Formats: sequence, C-alpha cells, structure tokens
Amino acid sequence: MKNPERIKRIIARGEHSNHCHVIVGDDVQIERTKNNDLLLKVGDKGALLRHLLESNWLNGEEVWTGEHHDIEIAPGEYKYIPQIEYHPYNDEINKVKD
Repeated sequence: MKNPERIKRIIARGEHSNHCHVIVGDDVQIERTKNNDLLLKVGDKGALLRHLLESNWLNGEEVWTGEHHDIEIAPGEYKYIPQIEYHPYNDEINKVKD
C-alpha cells in the first residue's frame, strides 16, 4: 500500500517520464479544497520542491531526476496554480507540459 502522505506531497506529475514535483520538509501542511485547489503552509524551517522519480518516491526513496535542482520554498502560505499557455493559432489554452 502506498503511503498517503507521500501521494499528498506530489504537486505535479510529468506526462510520460515517471517524474514528479514533490514538496519535502518537516513543517509543511498540504490541503486540497473542494474546488481541487492545492494550498500549502510552509513553517519556519522552509521546504524544498524536488524533481524526483515518482515510482521511487512512492516506495520511500528520493531519486533525483537530474533535470533541475531543488527549489527552496520560504515560510508562508501558498496556492499552487498550474502554468498554462495560450496557442493563438488554435485559439486554445492548455496546461504546460513538463
């Protein structure tokens, strides 16, 4: 059985390459609202956004993908807003693919 806390800490997933963006830190609270918004409360110690292999993360390991370094997240309250892009030729708005 997968650890629900590890699943909850996955902020975004890659489309095809088994990678994900994960919030790690001892003093982090993550909440999904009824509207499926993702809210983060980061305590005084801060947190990191890590680019990890999802299958390893879910099995208790942190395996870095090598694609980009950790991003420090300062203490505070945040709302995750997925990045979108506009395609003027198709007149479409799509989620940015990683």
